[in-house]
Amino acid sequence: MRTARIVEVEAYLGGRDPASHAYRGPTPRTAPMFGPPGRSYVYFVYGMYHCLNVVTESDGVAGAVLLRGAEPLAGFEAVEPSALAGPGKLARGFGLTTEHTNLDLVRSILTIRDAPTVPTWRVARSVRVGLNEHATTNKPWRLYVRGSSGVSRT
Repeated sequence: MRTARIVEVEAYLGGRDPASHAYRGPTPRTAPMFGPPGRSYVYFVYGMYHCLNVVTESDGVAGAVLLRGAEPLAGFEAVEPSALAGPGKLARGFGLTTEHTNLDLVRSILTIRDAPTVPTWRVARSVRVGLNEHATTNKPWRLYVRGSSGVSRT
């Protein structure tokens, strides 16, 4: 079993956020983003990367958190500490594809569990990465653990 500690995330606020896939309402692809919370939303981008999101809002309201980076803990053979630093690397490291969309992240083969708390002083906030044409690019909706090898390069 592969396990990793999530160390970088970005929030996307559905219909209130032009950068969100769900901004224009539900489509067959984005339907999982409209709930229920605690499920996966995996999408394919740039014709080469899969990215994993956790649905966060109540049923019927779109919102998700993109998992941008993680530290490998177990189950990864001879892996570099930065092997999961970036949303595409994270999904590739876990072998995720769009087939992993809409999974219950508590009861399925893909789960998220509690981990030891990170001291507050190690948690940093910033604007989201790689957005330049959206009105919400100046919001501090990216959180990451300072000094972690699992944080993506920006």
